[in-house]
Amino acid sequence: VLSGNGIIFQTPDVLTVSYIKDQPNFSMYCDKQLKDIGISLVSRTTACKVLKDSANNDPPTSFSNMNSIGGDFDKWARSKEYRGYIHIPSFNVKCDASGNLVTANPRDPDYRNKENPTKSPDQVDDAERNPYGYTKIPWYARSKCPNEYEPADVYTEDLTTSRLSNCSRYAQQELTGTDAPFIFTNINMKVCCNRQVSITIDRSVFPQTRLYIDGKMVGEQEQTDLGQFISSGGRQPDPSKLSKVGHGKIARSGKSLTYNKKVEKVIPA
Repeated sequence: VLSGNGIIFQTPDVLTVSYIKDQPNFSMYCDKQLKDIGISLVSRTTACKVLKDSANNDPPTSFSNMNSIGGDFDKWARSKEYRGYIHIPSFNVKCDASGNLVTANPRDPDYRNKENPTKSPDQVDDAERNPYGYTKIPWYARSKCPNEYEPADVYTEDLTTSRLSNCSRYAQQELTGTDAPFIFTNINMKVCCNRQVSITIDRSVFPQTRLYIDGKMVGEQEQTDLGQFISSGGRQPDPSKLSKVGHGKIARSGKSLTYNKKVEKVIPA
């Protein structure tokens, strides 16, 4: 297949899932974390109960059908048992005999037309809204940027952020005196014509985050530093002065997830 016509190969399917994990000792852990940032016993008891009650069921460790409506991933996604997810389906990459990129066809399934969305971070159109309720920041496929990138590589980025609803933010402010921060997940994927795929998942320190490759879980980072996460939204004693919708502070970063592997299968040219 490595011939004068070059090579065609398919990237792996990439999925990240963020969710609040209900651990056996979660209530004690939450109480200690909130005590460490100065929250009163009454307030932290209420806050920890609400947080525990809103925890998610653990996602499956694998999905057999990532792309079909009615498949196990689609059914799970509609369950809303998560705080956010990003899904980049596999796509074809074609390189010439010299090892330079010829074509790549990434698609974002969370957009209705399945095409790469336009850049509009301030105004999100209905066609650029995640069908399961999470507003997405557009991602980009870059095929050739001589000043920063190699022409033999495909660079993709997908970023999602979310925050509590206004009603829940007011409740948090009443209990903790802080606004809620934005959680985030950011996928950076580099695909080279030597078939090497390198993925880095940057994420907020809370909640839990899993990485799936081709429907199978290959990594997980635990939710940690809950107290620091809550306080990172910023002290705000006046509920009338909470940040406007779409504005506010991003939660502190947690440990990243990484994946590096060479694609074994190639498509006959």
